Amino acid sequence: MTVPGRLALVAGSGDLVPQAIAAARDAGWEVRVLTLQPRPDLEAEHPFQIKVSRPDQVLREIRRFKATHVCAVGGMHMSDKERETFAEFAGDKDAAAKGDSKLSQLGAALLKILGLPFIGVHEIVSDLLAPQGQIGAVHADDALIRTAEFAFAAARKAGSLDLGQALVAAGARIIATEDIGGTDELLTRCAAYRERGLIGNGRGRLVLAKTSKPGQPLHVDLPAIGKNTVALAQNAGIEAIVVETGRTLLIGRDELISAANAADIALVGIAAQDD
Repeated sequence: MTVPGRLALVAGSGDLVPQAIAAARDAGWEVRVLTLQPRPDLEAEHPFQIKVSRPDQVLREIRRFKATHVCAVGGMHMSDKERETFAEFAGDKDAAAKGDSKLSQLGAALLKILGLPFIGVHEIVSDLLAPQGQIGAVHADDALIRTAEFAFAAARKAGSLDLGQALVAAGARIIATEDIGGTDELLTRCAAYRERGLIGNGRGRLVLAKTSKPGQPLHVDLPAIGKNTVALAQNAGIEAIVVETGRTLLIGRDELISAANAADIALVGIAAQDD
């Protein structure tokens, strides 16, 4: 566990953000919240509103706060123009918009120039990372495990192209992959496919896989699932959710597992073998 200091917490979307802020303060951190999008639930924090078009202002605020560490929490969404602006500021002369992996590398390089380390949210909120094997009470039989392993390997391959971190498979067939819309949109699409009879009407059972991208650092943009993921998965006819051991965040762990148990969805952790 990292020794508490002065933490600049960059807040994206999602329920993990307020949990991370509270846990950081409980652990003794001085916290300054910076938000990528307006969040009414964080108004009491008087957050610094980030303008991606002015990354110099963000660095100035981090310096002003005298931060000793930086942590990024929650979903981070940037337009092509914002990605290009940030990459140019970080010294990348290629005019093309950058993927998430490249932006993470550039962000880490900027903080290194400032002499500040990135830390992962799992270093602040304990018991977040997924364990190996069966996580909830629902058992996955051999056939479902085979589909889970297929989906997991396919998700890792998709991640190597800097696509999303999730996909859905039916048996040995890939149904859909995550894109810039995120996992919720992926599951919403799969529910529509199921309603149209395109999936879920054969022997191939549906599995959602979420993994990190090969070589992805632990300090930023780790895959995450929560009880809302389970609700959307249930609506899409998903029978198992497979996640990467040690690199997937289980948000609201107890509530997540309870929701999966109630929905009769198996939760399974698998370790990546290709890093």
